[in-house]
Amino acid sequence: MRSNRRTETSEPCPGVVSTVHVTAMPPAPGWNRRKFLAIGAASLLGSPRQLSAGSEPRFWEKEDPASWTPEQIQQLTSKSPWAKTVTADLTNGVAPVPSGGGRRGGRRGGGGAAPTTTVPRFPAVIRWASAKPIREALKLKLPESLAEHLVISVTGVPIPTPDQGASAQDGANSDAYSALKQQTTLESHHGDAIQAGVAYQDPEDTSTIYFGFLPSLVNVADAKTASFSMNTGMLIAKAKFNLGDMRYRGELAV
Repeated sequence: MRSNRRTETSEPCPGVVSTVHVTAMPPAPGWNRRKFLAIGAASLLGSPRQLSAGSEPRFWEKEDPASWTPEQIQQLTSKSPWAKTVTADLTNGVAPVPSGGGRRGGRRGGGGAAPTTTVPRFPAVIRWASAKPIREALKLKLPESLAEHLVISVTGVPIPTPDQGASAQDGANSDAYSALKQQTTLESHHGDAIQAGVAYQDPEDTSTIYFGFLPSLVNVADAKTASFSMNTGMLIAKAKFNLGDMRYRGELAV
């Protein structure tokens, strides 16, 4: 099949009309315009299998908690809508720690490289501990002092010693962690930052501390996101939760 198409060109001479011959290849048997369009749409949007894969229920939606594997529990409690793996940052004014590194000596008469410094890094996991899937995955039983609270836990960040005059156990209900509570907040995207009302450190697991917030002060029902922040005076740990993803068995799990 052959067709002639007239096109205007600026070369070699203005005003000259040249003729370009375009040969159209006949379509392969069984192919038509609809199939070509279907292929183009699939290449842009992904195949039906790819499209449906993202909408498939996640394992915690379709499997019984008793059947969750250790790998699934690890995922749910460290990288999921209810758990965020973060790095605690140094607060302003805390200097990096000299590492003592760098070359020394060198050639005769030459000085060594300047000592290097390292910034301490504290990997941490921030979990929405009062959410049912987290409690089921960890078989977690929160203390009575945290009942009827939204509870956020922080694991892996060094926590300062409780205020003098109160023990760590009393810290669940007293002012043992008063300074830390004042610097620990939970904020919905359209509300104010609310300070923690309760701080509790499990005597059997001192790497984790729990903070309780009154639901009446933090409106999560109509919010899209909630942001948590803890400042120990030396380190800041933050996490942002997408509340729209925190649905478990059809209900908001907080």
